[in-house]
Amino acid sequence: MMKFWPTNVANSLLFFALLVSSIGCKKKDDNLGLEIQPQEDQLNVVVSDTTALITYSTLQDSIRTDELSGDNLIGSYVDPYFGKIKTAIFAQLRLSAPVDFTPASGNMTDLVIDSVRMYLKLSSVYGNNQTQTIEVYQLNNPIYKDSSYYSTSTVDSMPTNLIVNGQGNITPQPFSLGTVEGEYVDVSIVTLPLDNTAFGWNIINQSGTGVLNGNDGTGEFVEWFKGILIKSNNPSQNVNEGGILNVDLLSEYSKVVIFYRDTVAKDTIAYDLNFNSQSARFHRVTMNYNGFYVGNELADSTLGQDLYFTQTMGGVKANIAFPNLKEYIKDKKVIVNKAELVLPVQYYPLDVYLPSEQLFITRTNEDGNPIFIEDFTENFGGAYDIEKNEYVFNITRYINNVFAGEHDNLPISIVPNKTGISANRVVFTGQGTMLKDKPRLVLTFTKY
Repeated sequence: MMKFWPTNVANSLLFFALLVSSIGCKKKDDNLGLEIQPQEDQLNVVVSDTTALITYSTLQDSIRTDELSGDNLIGSYVDPYFGKIKTAIFAQLRLSAPVDFTPASGNMTDLVIDSVRMYLKLSSVYGNNQTQTIEVYQLNNPIYKDSSYYSTSTVDSMPTNLIVNGQGNITPQPFSLGTVEGEYVDVSIVTLPLDNTAFGWNIINQSGTGVLNGNDGTGEFVEWFKGILIKSNNPSQNVNEGGILNVDLLSEYSKVVIFYRDTVAKDTIAYDLNFNSQSARFHRVTMNYNGFYVGNELADSTLGQDLYFTQTMGGVKANIAFPNLKEYIKDKKVIVNKAELVLPVQYYPLDVYLPSEQLFITRTNEDGNPIFIEDFTENFGGAYDIEKNEYVFNITRYINNVFAGEHDNLPISIVPNKTGISANRVVFTGQGTMLKDKPRLVLTFTKY
């Protein structure tokens, strides 16, 4: 079967194949749990951690971000390695109930809108809790719950920013209690003031037209008001400024409320428009790696021998090749008792860019598609160890299957969990780093 790797990766593989012409091994110590084996068997048990690794990053395919079981993402920040990362939300608003705002007098001039507020439950912030400018727009084209939307998808919107002029600056407070409709709630809330005319009267003036009779019939609300775009606009952000906000649109606190009064009846009323499980929703991610380490590495994969990366949101993924792996079975038979892949991470205390809590490994199958390696269903590992600052993976079955010829020795990929609903990324150190901790494949195997 033909194998295709990037040209610069293939050159690196050739370089390492020439450089590492033998595999460094050592006899397995008696304190590794094999004391009960006969001495003649122990003589054939070997431990090696000197296998050459070629590490590099490549772009991932876009990922689906519609109706995921988790948060949606808005905001932007400038990462010191990745560059400018921006996210935006597209979502349907739905009527909480059919409504006719016409007052008892029948005269719409008897109504006064006091304010319109969009409330969003804030789950967390990835990055810094600095002030950002948020904008809200009405969609010009519909979105549908039964359609697929990806991290690269977009929908046209109308040109008018629905935020009250000059009041789109928000400073997220993920650890503070928020308020909704003037009452404290036990979660953090982002509050965005919407324009009384551009949003409030735009809705109220549809009374009597059938638009406000419901959500799903012909000519009803979601067919007329197609949805909203919530985005950031922070062109002056510098490195390490800004963050990505995780917001829970399905929370009971995430909604838009129109506060209005009937000046004749002296009634003050709050009417809700909701995001709910029937709302189509997705988020778009825009990444600009130009001029940053990731962008340079995508152009020259050999830089991955120093640092390489994996990222959520359909960004980049880490790749590892083992160019000399088959040297272990040259002229001898080998059974791998244990294979551990240890990947150190460049992360320091107080760094706001926390690595992903869990990583997975995929390989390329015969059809050229990524699939989880066979160890995924067993004691796989892959959780971030914050004390050792590393990830450790059990890939014993995978290595044995490579030795057995079950599949080719192609590069594997390291991808994060929660890839559609979080903004985490990981900075790995390669074998060429000046730092002490380097990636390694630790093989415990038996020769026979």
